[in-house]
Amino acid sequence: MRMPVFVRVGRFDLESVTPEIEAIRRCFDRYMDSYPVKSSRSKYSLMGPIGKVLQEAQTGKWDAQSLTGYALNIHLSNPKAKGYISQEARQALREGIDKLFVLLRAIPVTAQEKVVDRIDYGLYFTRRAKGLEWLENLRQEFVSFLRNKYGTPEKLAGSWGGKPEDYGADFAKLPYPGKKMFNEATGQKKTDISEFALQAELKGYELAEEEEEA
Repeated sequence: MRMPVFVRVGRFDLESVTPEIEAIRRCFDRYMDSYPVKSSRSKYSLMGPIGKVLQEAQTGKWDAQSLTGYALNIHLSNPKAKGYISQEARQALREGIDKLFVLLRAIPVTAQEKVVDRIDYGLYFTRRAKGLEWLENLRQEFVSFLRNKYGTPEKLAGSWGGKPEDYGADFAKLPYPGKKMFNEATGQKKTDISEFALQAELKGYELAEEEEEA
């Protein structure tokens, strides 16, 4: 009678690869700084090509170079990218994918999903925070624009309509000027938003809805 052989499998310690995970996040975060979607409530939209990269890297169907090409194609297919991605962004993307493949080869297959989840959701947290900061910076630019033009909430209300308190002391209640706000505006309000949008584009801003899904 053959005796069964028992093999004890050690439990993989996720904390042991924390430095590698953080290095990959930093690379992808540097790349995402150039991605045209700056803020979205949709994780799928906000993460852009990186969501697909993390998913596909576990399938074994790709090498680092081909997966980088796949990600670049997704990036350039976004109309907001206008067919361009900087050299610095391409390098950060390639470095992140290279590091990801090295890490996945070095850990047990059973641990890959958990490691990828840590990269994924850690990066999402960073990008979400940056997106909200981007929106607030846009709002502050808009407030400064209107403050310089009108000076007081009373004068703004006289031009836009409504009551001064609708806009808050020192314009504190003004939201960021998204597309919905522009589409619903009329008269001088619409004119002001259009004028601001032209100025904001020179600073790298554009009118966008945080809620947009793609």
